[in-house]
Amino acid sequence: MALLRAEDLTIGLEIDLGSYTVTTDEIVAFARQWDPQSFHVDVEAAADSYFGEVIASGLHTLGVLQRLAVLGVYQHWDVIAGRRIRSIELTAPVTGGTTLTGTLVVEEITNRGPERALIAVRGRLHTADRPVLDAVFEMYLRRTA
Repeated sequence: MALLRAEDLTIGLEIDLGSYTVTTDEIVAFARQWDPQSFHVDVEAAADSYFGEVIASGLHTLGVLQRLAVLGVYQHWDVIAGRRIRSIELTAPVTGGTTLTGTLVVEEITNRGPERALIAVRGRLHTADRPVLDAVFEMYLRRTA
């Protein structure tokens, strides 16, 4: 199956990315390597923290969105490379046992020469009752000259 190119996308296209459940063990393991703050890695210290339990690093939460986006969308698009992350907003903590569901919305398509276009997408993660992450990414996709 051919990869989708920029001209195959439309502004406003919304794609369901599926879901992923984060475990406490995963939260601690990720944070030990990449964000070793006590409220991410130490269950006892986290019990006395603002949230009362271990919470996922924002970087971990962003990684969940990226994984869902790659498996659900990007592996089917003719991506050249990412350009930047315009914004990241973490709106609620993620704790062990939380199931995150993702969506991706195409917001902009700007041709950048005969063979590529700059695409802006908004990625969102939410639980059953609240949003936890909203981010806007830019990437280059191939387009047919």
